[in-house]
Amino acid sequence: MSNHLTAITFKDIAKLTQPRNTYLDILLFDEQQVKEKIKNSKPLVKVILTRLEPKQKYFMDSRRFIPVLESLDCAEWIIAEKFLYDLSDIGRAMCLAVGRYNHNHLRPFLNEDEGDMYPFVSREHGLIFLNEKREICYHDIGTFKKGSTNGTKLNDVSLVKNEIIRWGAHEYFGLGESLNLIKTKERIMESKFKLRFQEI
Repeated sequence: MSNHLTAITFKDIAKLTQPRNTYLDILLFDEQQVKEKIKNSKPLVKVILTRLEPKQKYFMDSRRFIPVLESLDCAEWIIAEKFLYDLSDIGRAMCLAVGRYNHNHLRPFLNEDEGDMYPFVSREHGLIFLNEKREICYHDIGTFKKGSTNGTKLNDVSLVKNEIIRWGAHEYFGLGESLNLIKTKERIMESKFKLRFQEI
């Protein structure tokens, strides 16, 4: 996971939706003023990335490499937690990047050793930030900046693609493909990876 302190100027937020090869050219990394601000501040928001895992898996051999059967009953595991700080008094919005590339803060690892990653989450999938009103926002970006390949699903219902939206307190974002599983004795479809947040 990236430990870079990443920010963007408020005026550059609008540029996120413009066609571009990467958003890295408008993000700011490890600025001294950002480091000092965070050192003397408390975070406002904790962002959590989770992964759904079947509670039971059955394997053909002792290597336990590829399961031949998985239960539909799943548990949701926390795989990363990152924090957002208010940088508005220095004209910045703190950012958390989501995706498979190394510079991202929230990456879709398939196991605890942080080796294999989920291929259905884009290399540069999305960006989370606090706007000038201290609202939590999410932008679905995608590797080629036309929205992520599989999109981002708000509460696993509506598809968000290449747009900036304000993130509500009881909402989550589903990333990648959906899984067929059983929850509270009902069969439902949910994303394998989810983003949630808590205000601190």
